Amino acid sequence: MSLWDALLGRTRVPPARTEPLFALSTAIITLESELGWHPGGRGGVVLRPGEDSFFAGAREETEELVALAAREMEGRLESKKDEYGYQWLIFADRDWEDLVALVHMAGQNFKDRGAGDRLLAAVFKLQKKDQVLYLIFSYKRGAFYPFIPVDEQNKKRDNAGEMRLAALMEKELPWEKDITRWYPLWGCPV
Repeated sequence: MSLWDALLGRTRVPPARTEPLFALSTAIITLESELGWHPGGRGGVVLRPGEDSFFAGAREETEELVALAAREMEGRLESKKDEYGYQWLIFADRDWEDLVALVHMAGQNFKDRGAGDRLLAAVFKLQKKDQVLYLIFSYKRGAFYPFIPVDEQNKKRDNAGEMRLAALMEKELPWEKDITRWYPLWGCPV
């Protein structure tokens, strides 16, 4: 932030960080073997909506690039807007490493095209019996946090399970220390 920004009260969106996503490649071993969470075969990137032609061009190029890569990896890409107007790129791939690579590629391409400020989060779905865990990566904070929904309709989550998971995985992944930033993604399309 420059002196003028500070004096005038302007803030800038922090640059998106994409590299910590690769920590998932090794963290999955602990998640599976010690905690019983298995990949759900889906991941996604959520973007702040934008109608400008610059963002539209970046989104179109990124979708084309990752769709081609997804086909090569025998995965799928779906692009959709959620009920709140946020844009999602949703990937389906049975191979965890491919899924991580596709999500990283999408985020990195937006960042390289100058649209990194539109990146909100990357989301990875994991499952254990009848439970679902969403590992959410905040691009602005460069950190992960868990979200375990218990009752979508009544907006209840497993806070204790999320805290246990974070405590057990803090050496494996960069975790968001401020739990007030562990935002739930109710109705997550991933």
